[in-house]
Amino acid sequence: MKAWLQNLQQHYLAKKAKHAYYVAACAALAAPSAFAGAALPWDTAVTTLRNNLTGPVATAISVVAFLAAGAALVFGGDELGNVAKRLLYVVLGVAIIVLGNQFLTALGLVNAGGLLF
Repeated sequence: MKAWLQNLQQHYLAKKAKHAYYVAACAALAAPSAFAGAALPWDTAVTTLRNNLTGPVATAISVVAFLAAGAALVFGGDELGNVAKRLLYVVLGVAIIVLGNQFLTALGLVNAGGLLF
């Protein structure tokens, strides 16, 4: 009985090793083709969008939107409707996302734009 269990275990391990070999071989064969091709068609559009969202104009608009939405929430208080409050929260969220790149760069984290996209 013990010999049968050992034989079964060896067969199972050999099968697992064969599967691992196949996965490694497929990954090794697929890796060169993944990095050898030309740029994808949407790469330029995504790069343009990233540059637009991290540029000085977007930062200035984000600062103004952040201050205006914050002031409206603080001074508007209970007079604002539920929809208006949610809209202001969305504006605050988008402003924080756009300002996040500049904030991380100011902290000394280089290439902080990679966190945005």
